Amino acid sequence: MPKSPETEGSPRLMTVKEIAEEHDVSRVSIHTYRRRGTFPKPIEGEGSTRLRFRSDEVAAFFAAHPKKPGKRTDLPAKQEEKPAVSTYRSSGLSREDHEATEQLHATANLIQERWPDAHPTLIRDLRDLADAITEESEAQDD
Repeated sequence: MPKSPETEGSPRLMTVKEIAEEHDVSRVSIHTYRRRGTFPKPIEGEGSTRLRFRSDEVAAFFAAHPKKPGKRTDLPAKQEEKPAVSTYRSSGLSREDHEATEQLHATANLIQERWPDAHPTLIRDLRDLADAITEESEAQDD
């Protein structure tokens, strides 16, 4: 007997666990979508731990919001190579300042890749900060 018995002509109702298994997402992801307000509202169980959603609404949600690959956690972290001395010294930056500006640019790039439309001001501010550090260092050398 199916977990979600259906009456003739009505859509199948699914639990969070069934949605996670069928659409290959975690239950945490489903709850995150719900907190954001983008996921369909439950038909049954609001206020309980046994929510049930219409399968057709869930399928439409995942069709409109395809999964995006995340960062792999099963690979060892890449060791970034230190820049050649001439790379950062020619710009007038200390190694620490050069690494800090590179990290600011990397962080801005990561935010832009993961959330392209979410934080344009933050991305611009990070890049502006990195550029200001470089310009200040170059001005001190002149």
